[in-house]
Amino acid sequence: MAPSFNNVLRKAMELQKVQKDSYIAVDHLITALSEDASIQASLKEANIPKPKMVQEAVQTIRGTKRVDSKTADTESESENLAKFTIDMTGMAREGKIDPVIGREEEIRRVIRILSRRTKNNPVLIGEPGVGKTTVVEGLAQRIVNADVPDNLAACKLLSLDVGALVAGSKYRGEFEERMKGVLKEIEASKEMIVLFVDEIHLLMGAGSSGEGGMDAANLLKPMLARGQLHCIGATTLAEYRKYIEKDAAFERRFQQVIVKEPSVPETVSILRGLKEKYEVHHGVSIADSAIVAAANLAARYLTSRRLPDSAVDLIDEAAAAVRVARESQPEIIDSLERKLRQLKIEIHALSREKDDASKARLAQAKQDAENVEEELRPLREKYESERQRGKAIQEARLKLENLRVKAEDASRMGDHARAADLQYYAIPEQEAAIRQLEKEKAAADAALNTQNTADGGGAMITDIVGPDQINEIVSRWTGIPVTRLKTTEKEKLINMERALGKIVVGQKEAVQSVSNAIRLQRSGLSNPNQPPSFLFCGPSGTGKTLLTKALAEFLFDDPKAMIRFDMSEYQERHSLSRMIGAPPGYVGHDSGGQLTESLRRKPFSILLFDEVEKAAKEVLTVLLQLMDDGRITDGQGRVVDARNCIVVMTSNLGAEYLARPNAKDGKIDPTTRELVTNALRNYFLPEFLNRISSTVIFNRLTRREIRKIVDLRISEIQKRLADNNRNVKIEISDEAKDKLGNAGYSPAYGARPLARLIEKEVLNKLAILILRNNVRDGEIARVEVVDGKITVLPNHTDSDGDEDMMVDDEQEALEEILSEDMDEDIYND
Repeated sequence: MAPSFNNVLRKAMELQKVQKDSYIAVDHLITALSEDASIQASLKEANIPKPKMVQEAVQTIRGTKRVDSKTADTESESENLAKFTIDMTGMAREGKIDPVIGREEEIRRVIRILSRRTKNNPVLIGEPGVGKTTVVEGLAQRIVNADVPDNLAACKLLSLDVGALVAGSKYRGEFEERMKGVLKEIEASKEMIVLFVDEIHLLMGAGSSGEGGMDAANLLKPMLARGQLHCIGATTLAEYRKYIEKDAAFERRFQQVIVKEPSVPETVSILRGLKEKYEVHHGVSIADSAIVAAANLAARYLTSRRLPDSAVDLIDEAAAAVRVARESQPEIIDSLERKLRQLKIEIHALSREKDDASKARLAQAKQDAENVEEELRPLREKYESERQRGKAIQEARLKLENLRVKAEDASRMGDHARAADLQYYAIPEQEAAIRQLEKEKAAADAALNTQNTADGGGAMITDIVGPDQINEIVSRWTGIPVTRLKTTEKEKLINMERALGKIVVGQKEAVQSVSNAIRLQRSGLSNPNQPPSFLFCGPSGTGKTLLTKALAEFLFDDPKAMIRFDMSEYQERHSLSRMIGAPPGYVGHDSGGQLTESLRRKPFSILLFDEVEKAAKEVLTVLLQLMDDGRITDGQGRVVDARNCIVVMTSNLGAEYLARPNAKDGKIDPTTRELVTNALRNYFLPEFLNRISSTVIFNRLTRREIRKIVDLRISEIQKRLADNNRNVKIEISDEAKDKLGNAGYSPAYGARPLARLIEKEVLNKLAILILRNNVRDGEIARVEVVDGKITVLPNHTDSDGDEDMMVDDEQEALEEILSEDMDEDIYND
């Protein structure tokens, strides 16, 4: 390195330290060069006799700026604006903003406020997802298309990135310096700049150190009041109330523009406007019926979110699902390729063998591989041709969109010749090409669908988003079965009484009521705003809770798939806060309630309120709105949707009337029914009983029904043995079953004594025999009546065994053979 150059660098470094810059910039080098003798001679030849003139010019250009980034001296005058803002008008000009449908009234109101002389700052207020940012995007598109008053025609709409402003501001005052730099550049700009601040509540306290430092909102106040800064804010109702309204001086500088949630018809119009963008992006076709279904289902089932955001998300995910399915290999090709891979591995392994059997198998494997390849070849060609047709249409649509953006750009720039060429030649030609491609694809799909399915006929992939795809996404999000009923499910619902009746014995009326309610709900004929609700009354042990478990297993294939509340835990008035959440100011306010949080996570579920009469009256009043309108409000004021749940309440009120032997064959006579009904009326409020869809009084179990339950219990025990890898089959004689049924019959306690009797007389004895190898795996354990007693017969004698040891070891053996989670009370009430 030359000494003179080394001197220049050293002087530049000294200047950088003096001026407290982070990097050596061009102005440092120019100032250092102007002090070099050879450079000074050249300056004199150029009529610049004094080096100080160069240094003053450099200082004038630099001003008070500091070099705090590697690119600081290469950026334009709007350095801070380029760093900390996003040009929304530029994005609209490049076609990067989706079309804005509707919202004309809100956009006009924003334009009127921006045209005021002072306090010309609108703030958009609305729920998340209603389209606040979209209003500003619509304004940017209008500015680009010159569809605004003259005072806004040449303005630039910039979106402030608050996160970028705060990020990296290590030292106190650095954030304020950045913010002041942005405001100064806006003020010094020759063209009008409108600053958009999304989530404007973030400015309240942004950058403040909490020790008297200013936040971003206080830096904005002077310019907002004088009208020097045009600012558009956007925030939600809750955050506006929490942050903005507390600072009255900041709030008065903004004019509110309320952005309301669009209706379902307006949402359909919005989705139709966005349809083409999503079709081009995903390369699929979106049916109009899918758009209508998305708007309706989002309004009905996604109640915690707002239109049109929820409906747009449904369309987007359904289109993505179709796209992923289209770009994945069909199942038939995938299975054949796996089969071919297995054959190739087998061929490779057999090729090393020399025996005749291996050679014969090798020849067969090679023949099988050739057959699979022959079958695969046309399927691959067919799949690839279908993919290519869809891909060609997607590429043509992308090209058409680019041509439209270029045409709009040429029209704005005044290049009318180019705009005319694009508008009247290139674009119609591309549209005709797309129509031709779609026509060819439709003809090919029709030809495929008419082929015989035996030779792999029919289209292998689909690129159409229809209502079924929307239903599937809603079902996946919420767990609510809104998909179209399949034939198997129809048969299942038609035969629902038979399925439930096999588990719940002797309660035909209760099973019928529940089955009718479920069928109404799944067929779409029930009141959409009122969940079905039942009050099950009857003696203990008659199957009230069991019917709820059976219903959960029928709907969800899991008897535990229900939200259960033991109302004996809600006997105090203050326990209401456990159910819906504590009110503000109380401990646990943020944690939510057990009922409301469970419903929010699983909107389609069974709510079981067990022994409802044991709860405090204040707790029961909360259920009034849940049963009437399908809604419940938690401690934080949020409304939880409960329209898709099933409410089941059990009660023992009036059980003393049902326990009396006054009914023939277990049926409830009118007098007893009236006594039970009066007991319910005397205890519950009239408005509570009036909201229950069906009050079902369970019959008292007869000896014949207890005898049926014996078979159920034995089959359940048999299943548990199989689950525990015990290959032992239990055979009980009819005489033993009759004895168990008679001994286990109790009008007062229902089926519970039977469960205890089977455990005592059968399970305890069988456990000892299995552990002693008197009954072994793969054998049959016979239960018979011997000398008037129920006895489990051993298959092998044990000389060392005696009755005393058997009795002593009963409990330990029972724990060994039975699973810990065995539900001993199948008729748990």
